[in-house]
Amino acid sequence: MRHALLTALAGAALLAGCGGDDDMTAQSRTTATAAPTNTIRMTDFEFAPSRATVTAGQKIKVPNDDAAPHTLTDRPSSGRPRFDTGTLRGRQTGSFTAPRPGTYAIYCELHPFMKGELEVVQ
Repeated sequence: MRHALLTALAGAALLAGCGGDDDMTAQSRTTATAAPTNTIRMTDFEFAPSRATVTAGQKIKVPNDDAAPHTLTDRPSSGRPRFDTGTLRGRQTGSFTAPRPGTYAIYCELHPFMKGELEVVQ
C-alpha cells in the first residue's frame, strides 16, 4: 500500500513538471489584432463583428440587417460622440469615417444593450 502511494505521488510530480510549451503559453496570453474590416453589420440586435478593427480615416459601411432602426454611435466617457451613423431604418445602410487610432466603445442609442468595440489602427 505504501509503495503504491509513493508510486502515485512520484507519477503526479512528473506530470506536474510537464507544463507544456512556453511559446504556446505566451501565445495564448496575447491576442492578435484582427485584420481591418470596412463593414460592421447590425444583425439580430448585435454588431457583427462585436470587436471590429478598422483603419484610421477609412469609410466604414454599416448595413442594418434588422427590421428595427439602429445607430452605431461612439460612447465616450465624456463629451460628444466622435462618430455616429445617425438612425438607420431597417434594411438601410449608413457609414462613418474611422477616427484617429485608439479603442472606442460603440453602442446603439435606440438599444443600449447593443454594445461593441472599435479598434482603430494606423
